[in-house]
Amino acid sequence: MSDSRWGPFLFDTSAESWFARTDDPRALKWWRAYLGRNAVSISAVTVLERVRGYARLWRTADSGRRELIESARVAYLQSVGKVLPIDAATALVAGEILALVAEPPTPPKRSHRVAESRSERLARWRFDGIIAATAMVAGMTLIHNNPGDFEAIRGGVERNPERFPGVGPLNLMRCGAIVV
Repeated sequence: MSDSRWGPFLFDTSAESWFARTDDPRALKWWRAYLGRNAVSISAVTVLERVRGYARLWRTADSGRRELIESARVAYLQSVGKVLPIDAATALVAGEILALVAEPPTPPKRSHRVAESRSERLARWRFDGIIAATAMVAGMTLIHNNPGDFEAIRGGVERNPERFPGVGPLNLMRCGAIVV
């Protein structure tokens, strides 16, 4: 019998970052055990988001920090686990998701005391829709640390199951809940 705590799971960008930064001993113990059983699965969109983040940091950094940022980017790319592609099935499901919940349900994020622009917010929202579609098509639970956006997507899917024939529901699990 399979234990649902052990996946395999699809990790959202926010979850991947959360596990990389957490110092919670329970989370670290779970993470080590998970890695002993499964490869980390992510959407191609997560790679896009992470590389985009490194590129944005690099462009605004002084020359002394650029080498450190580039080293972090290369280390990330060398450690990427299983990357699920955006294929036709994923694109179809993502299109339905983005039509059902057309506007981001959460306010702009703040980072380094700067509010997220509307275009950044829309891009983040669309990326989340594609990541959710990836999880649905793969039949994997999506581990995330972004409940406001993903719960809105799950609600849209649950209210309109006829728009998603052949794929299961959007199963979600928040990072903190996995280690309880």
